[in-house]
Amino acid sequence: MNELDKILGGLIQRTTEGKLKWSPTVERDRFVTSIDAISVVVGQLSEARGVYPARHQLEILNDEGFTVEVLETEDEFGLVATDELATPEQAGQMNRLYVLARRSGLNAHSTLEKLAKALGAE
Repeated sequence: MNELDKILGGLIQRTTEGKLKWSPTVERDRFVTSIDAISVVVGQLSEARGVYPARHQLEILNDEGFTVEVLETEDEFGLVATDELATPEQAGQMNRLYVLARRSGLNAHSTLEKLAKALGAE
């Protein structure tokens, strides 16, 4: 297991446990969190189309705000640089992380609770 595998696993675990909160960015479909002075951005580059799954990107920024690592899932044209290409396992983890980050960043749980309560009041 390499460092990126450990990072993805840790991000998923801490987000699932509610120990890591994500925020939406000014860019649509991108969410950011910080661990100490390091920022992590996860985003959806494109939605699923036909046989092609949704594409995701993970970007890690150092304590000075510079991008130090980028990981992307495969595109349909094979244009992702090999040093930035996620393995199939990492692609699955990035999809899971994006879903979790989106739910956290949009506070989906609170919205669903409010909706359930409003519907129960009728």
